[in-house]
Parts: sequence; C-alpha cells; structure tokens
Amino acid sequence: MSAQSAGKSDPKSPQAGLPSETVRGFVSLFLALYLLGCALTVAGNSGSGASLLVSTVKSRLFSPWMVPLWLDLGFDYRLTYGQLDDADHVIVVEPWDATAEAQAIRFPAAGSSGIAANRWRTLAGWLEPEIVPEEVAGLLPTAMAESLFDQLGSEDLRVRCLRFAMPERSTFDAAAEPALEQATVARVRRVAGSVQLLPVEEQRDVAPVVSPASDQGGTP
Repeated sequence: MSAQSAGKSDPKSPQAGLPSETVRGFVSLFLALYLLGCALTVAGNSGSGASLLVSTVKSRLFSPWMVPLWLDLGFDYRLTYGQLDDADHVIVVEPWDATAEAQAIRFPAAGSSGIAANRWRTLAGWLEPEIVPEEVAGLLPTAMAESLFDQLGSEDLRVRCLRFAMPERSTFDAAAEPALEQATVARVRRVAGSVQLLPVEEQRDVAPVVSPASDQGGTP
C-alpha cells in the first residue's frame, strides 16, 4: 500500500476532514463574488455619484449586503435626519369654539403605548405639510371630524396635527416632557348634512390701519 493511499484511508490524516475539491471550488467562487459585491457597494455608496454600471450593480444586486455587514457608510437612516417629520405626532379634535373646559379627543391618548398608539402617530405624521400631497391633504381631517360630530356634540370641529418639538442637543433634558407645537390645523363643519372643509390661514403680523389725517386747513 502506498503512502498516498494510506493517508487517504487514515481518519487522522489532515486531508480526511476537508470537503471535496468541487465544494471548495464553489465556496471560493462565492466568496470571490461576495467580496467583489462588497467592493462595488462601497464604491457606489458615494454622495458624488458613481458610474452607471457600478450604481446599477450596487442597487440591483449588492445593496442588501450593506445591512448585515454594517457597510452603510452614510448611516442613511430616516430617523437620523432630525427633520420635522421625524418627530412624534398626535391628532387633536375639538369643537371650533372650544373653551378651556371643553373636552378634546386626542389620538393617541396621552401616555398610551403599543401598536395602536404607534399606528396613530404614524397616521398623524402624514398630516405634516412637507409629506402629505396637497390634493389629498383634507381627506384625513374630514373623515375624522365626520366620525366625531356626534361624540363631541358639535357640528363645527377643529382638527389639529401637533408634533413634539425636536429638542436642541445643547438643552436636551431626558426628564423634561417635550413641548407640543402645531403642524397643521383644519376646520370641518356639517351644514344641512353636507360636510365642508374650510381652510384656516395662519395669523400674520400686519401693519395697523391708519386713517388719513384730516385737512384742517382746507383746500386752497
């Protein structure tokens, strides 16, 4: 028996635990393609742009590989932008002529959590002016008001979208409750069974009205 055949039959031989050459060939080819894809992904992930071939290969084939390997060099995640639509939003519905004692309905309710609360916040975020298209901006306020006319006992309602103000890094206090600021407001009323959405314009500073001075001397 030759030394080569003896080595193959010996279970303690280093060659005995290795896969076949075909399997090793496939593994080597996969690793080569994987590393090539990673290189193309990194090369195509540039703010200055890349060639059409590299960007196409990156977007079509290798972009999913960036997430498990943490190769998203720009950390391009929406919640890191710090934009207004990244804040939490709530919807408040109340009578248009509401007083301080009037009962308003808030979605989600203060202090609520869970899946339902998260869905309400997401829905309220779509009322942010920078997100919702202008042609469908009034659909949600109208639908909510129409379903709450009887519950609030009023035919004239105000639907407001409020956002939690984004805190400044220099003044951030984790223990303090963030302030609410108004994002949008709509007036919805029901007249003779017809639901109407009325635009609400923001109040702006205007110059005071000055009446012309009287001509005491008369006209010569």
